[in-house]
Amino acid sequence: MSSDSDSPNFEDESFDISELEESSGEFVVFLHNGEKVQDPSLVSVKKYDFTNPIVLSDKDLGQLKTKSQEFAHHLSGHLSMFLRTEFNLELEELNADLYSNFTQSINSPSCVTLFKLQELNGIGLLEVNSHLSATVVDRILGGKGSTNPEDRGLTDIEKALVEDFNQIILEEWCNQWKNAMKLNASIVGNENSGKFLQTSPPDAMMLILTMEASFGDVSGPMRVAVPYYTMEPVLSRMLDAVAANQKANSPKLPKWHDTYNDIPVNISIEWDAFQLSLRDIANLEVDDILELDSELLNKTNLRIAGRTCFIGEIGLDGDRVAYQVNQSTVEGKKLIGKNNG
Repeated sequence: MSSDSDSPNFEDESFDISELEESSGEFVVFLHNGEKVQDPSLVSVKKYDFTNPIVLSDKDLGQLKTKSQEFAHHLSGHLSMFLRTEFNLELEELNADLYSNFTQSINSPSCVTLFKLQELNGIGLLEVNSHLSATVVDRILGGKGSTNPEDRGLTDIEKALVEDFNQIILEEWCNQWKNAMKLNASIVGNENSGKFLQTSPPDAMMLILTMEASFGDVSGPMRVAVPYYTMEPVLSRMLDAVAANQKANSPKLPKWHDTYNDIPVNISIEWDAFQLSLRDIANLEVDDILELDSELLNKTNLRIAGRTCFIGEIGLDGDRVAYQVNQSTVEGKKLIGKNNG
């Protein structure tokens, strides 16, 4: 008796990894039922890195960091006016991390503000260092804002006092996206640590903006963390607008129009033959013969509108003089366009 593996009717439904990585470099697409798509161009394919659920390239992150630097600069000035003293902010980092990792990184005690964007789903988090928040409270109450408070959470009264400070941060944060979408943030709660926060699933990816604030003799971090699924509509609009603007500002190649076909252009042929002294030129007479190197025929310059555009060879084609283009000069490439070489 032969085994199933020896049977000629045995069908192996598995596939080799080589099927996914073809030598031609073209991608392979399989449907949910395992059927291979014969023509991948007929389907819309979007690359997705399952080890990093945020589909943002390094270029996109660079653009977001530039916008975050502008946000930190404007917020620094706004908070300085609010507190009537210098308030410095420096962008430290813009990165993505799991919600569970972010909440575990929150120091205890800390001042965590929960905020809701009215136009989008999800809850964002604003974390301000507890020492920094206590110094802000001291300044709001008329102090110098130069203290070394004990390491504790804020009381309910202090939370109410510092709410305007937090609201300014959130308003300025929303304002940076105004060209993509108008956002309005409202404070929905406060916490002293991240242990009991459950505003997002543990495996949700968060966009985390970290800034270092210095105020009086106190300095500390400020962080704004928003779920990526919340910000995705805004980021898509912003990045599409940036790409469209770059495309609009990119130099365009000249476009040929049929009306150009009948425009006459002066064309001349010349050689760089040799040099003569002024005495020799003055002594030239009719019927004088000047000897030329035969190789000059292969180095004939074709000039269009007074500019040397091509280098080639001149000769005879039957009873007519012909010119063969062998090389384009810089002026020639400008004339015919880079795509035509």
